[in-house]
Order: sequence, then C-alpha cells, then structure tokens
Amino acid sequence: GELLSIASVDTTRVGEIVMMTVFPVAEFAAITYGALMMFAISPWLSLATVAGGILLVVVALRVARPLQTRSVARQGAIAQAAATATDVVQGLRILKGLGAIVTVRQRYGRVSDAAYESTVHANESEAHLNGATEAAGALFVSALGLAAGVMALNGRVSIGELITVVGLTQFLIMPMTMFGRNLASRWASAEASGRRIREVLGAGYERTTGADDDATSRFLAALPRGLTAVHGSDPDVIARLESLPRERVVVAPHAADLFDGTVADNVHPDRAAAEEALTIASCDDIPEGPEKRVGENGRMLSGGQRQRVALARAIAVEPEVLILQDPTTSVDSVTEQNIAEQVFQHRAGRVTLVFSEAPAWNAVANSHLDVAELREAAAGLPGVEVSR
Repeated sequence: GELLSIASVDTTRVGEIVMMTVFPVAEFAAITYGALMMFAISPWLSLATVAGGILLVVVALRVARPLQTRSVARQGAIAQAAATATDVVQGLRILKGLGAIVTVRQRYGRVSDAAYESTVHANESEAHLNGATEAAGALFVSALGLAAGVMALNGRVSIGELITVVGLTQFLIMPMTMFGRNLASRWASAEASGRRIREVLGAGYERTTGADDDATSRFLAALPRGLTAVHGSDPDVIARLESLPRERVVVAPHAADLFDGTVADNVHPDRAAAEEALTIASCDDIPEGPEKRVGENGRMLSGGQRQRVALARAIAVEPEVLILQDPTTSVDSVTEQNIAEQVFQHRAGRVTLVFSEAPAWNAVANSHLDVAELREAAAGLPGVEVSR
C-alpha cells in the first residue's frame, strides 16, 4: 500500500513539476514585458517591476518552507493509511474469523485521522502561501501605481504615461500574484514527494552471503534423492537455503505472491510447461483453466487455488533441488494426497525437500529428516551455526 502510494501519488506530484516550465515561464514573460514597456516611460519603474518579481519569488520560497515539511508528513501519513487499508483487505477473512474487526477498525481510524490531520496542516501551509503571495503581489502593484501617480504630480511622467502605467499594473496583477505561488507551491510538493521517491530508490538491496560452489555442491550431494519430508521448522535454515544459487535450488515460500494476469502467465512463459505443472498441482478444477484471471495478488482465486498455482510455478522451474514449505495447507485431504503422489512421481530421482507434517506427504516420502539433521548438514554454508 505504501509503495503503491509512492508509485502513484508521489510520482504524479513530481511529474507535475513540468508545469513550472509552463505557467511560471508565462508569468515571467508577462512581468518582463511589463518591465520593458515601463522602461520607455521610466527606468525606475521598470527596475522596480523586475525587483518586485524577484522579491515575490523570495517571499514565496520562504513562506513555502513549512509546506515542504508538512507535505512530507502528509504523503507519509497517506501512504501509511493506504498500507493499513491494503493489509486489512488482504486479511479480511482471517480478521473476521478472529473477531478482530473492531480492533482493526479502531487502528485504521487512528491512521486515517493522522492522515486527515497531516493533510489539513499541509493545506493550511498552502493557504498561507497563497495568501502571502497574493497579498504581496497586490501590495506591490498598488505601490507601483501609487509611485507612478506621485511621479505624474511631480511632472516626471505625463498623464498619458500615467494611464499607461495604470493599465500595465492592472495587467501585472495576475502574473505578479501567481508567479511566486506557482513556483513555490509546485516546487514544495514536488520536493517533498521526490524525497520519498529517493528513499525508495536509494534503499539498499537485501544482500545474502551466498555459499561458494564447493560448499553448495557438498551440501547438495549430502541430500537424499527423491522426496524427503522434513519435520520441524527453523527460519535460520530456511534463510540459508534461500541463499543458495537459484539456478540450482528453488525455495518456494509458504505464502507466495501472484501477479495480475492469467493462471498460465503466473506459472511459466511456455504454455506446455505451465499446463503440465498445473496438472501436477491438481489445478484442473479451476474454472476457465489456465486462462482464468487471478486478479491482483490472486484475489479472484480461493486460498487453495492460490496455493496450488504457486506450487505449480515452483514445479515448472524444474530445479535440481526443490524445497517446499507447507505447500498444501489450504486444500482438502483428498486433493492433498493426489498432489503429493504426483509431485513424488514427477520429481523422482531429483532432490525434493518438503517441510510438512501432513500425512499425505509423509506417506509418499522416500525418506524423513528432522530439521536438526538438515541444520547439521548445512554446517558448511555461510552463516549457519550448528547447535552442539
């Protein structure tokens, strides 16, 4: 949710900075035109017009400083509200089952209120900016007209020239008041959003210390061929398995992400490979088959269907070593038994580790390992400390 907000709202605000090449440029051209016209009447009035334009920009940029800070807070609060809403929607069924709807509603209410308050504060700063620039522009133009009137009384300009100056000041009211506002407000919003985008783009990659080729080969050679049921769970062992070369070892997570598109698109680019893997994962009962649209993160599929499609995707890779983590917890026992048998047959002769206590997987397994034994075998991999 937060990344989506940054990728949509913040990038839009940054993109709007291109408008600084439209309105402010046109307003600057209007002020320059007015200054040149006044130069023919009085160089002092022309100089005052140029100085006034610069002064308005300086005033606007100073007044816009609170807007920059509050815009960052506003965008962050909005992103947090979007992230919370996304989490709630994704886990709505579970939340209802746990009876936690009231708690979640209260939590979202607090986040939403914070976003509302941040937006009000940011809009308040923007209103101050608008008021300051309009007031400064109006006062300056009025002072310019008043100065021309004094010069006319002193005989330094003629009545016709005074009328020309008055007409020019009326023309300059809009560009003078809008020049600083458009420049400062768009810059403040774009700078705040740009800061959030830079934080995402500048974030470091998650780095793992991969095993060297010899350590990897020794570890893989020690694993039993066929399907092995692994009993127990150890996040540290899983993390180290995930650090192994992915061209040789595929670790399928328990909760995998699906992408918007068809079932086949989520499994494998080769249609034949995708259909074969879907058959092994017992996905034949999915309405519309491989052409079924899965929706964002698989929301158009049931929990069991999502799990089976993710399993099919892992199978379709055909890795040297396939590691599955509770791959069938959301399917019925009959389907689970069928999947276990088909995976057993398809992966015959290759290494397949299944972290599961399910009877179906234990029944077809060629061998069984305790997670402590697997941890011992992984002693040569970087970062794995063997408990003695």
